[in-house]
Amino acid sequence: MESFMPNPVAVLFAGLIPMLLGSVWYGPLFGKMWMGMIGKTEEELRENFNPIKSYVFTFVMALVMGFILAHLLEAYSVATSQTGLWEGMQGGFWCWLGFVITIGYQHIAFNDQKIGLYLLNMGYNLLALLGMGAILGIWR
Repeated sequence: MESFMPNPVAVLFAGLIPMLLGSVWYGPLFGKMWMGMIGKTEEELRENFNPIKSYVFTFVMALVMGFILAHLLEAYSVATSQTGLWEGMQGGFWCWLGFVITIGYQHIAFNDQKIGLYLLNMGYNLLALLGMGAILGIWR
């Protein structure tokens, strides 16, 4: 069996998707709604915010997600002989459906998270994984 190593540039660009999307999603698009749902003001969010720690850690996690998604898409490609934009987006969707929304629901079940916040976060995660899958599906 051949060893697979994802294209590091594709993983890097895929890792940028959640960062760029998050800056818009939790900023101009839904920032005020999100802050209301978590019960915080901008001032309260800034109090203990360490941007270097937060953004670096988030980017590293996005790179891990891109790396793993690339491996899953490769396995799918080997099994079906299909690859490309649509297959990459399908892979992102199935990962979101099978893992992200199911694990995310635990916050509603056990942490008293409101359904609106769950839906807002899951929408962001869906778009992030679709974008990552698209990049990784096209750019192998």
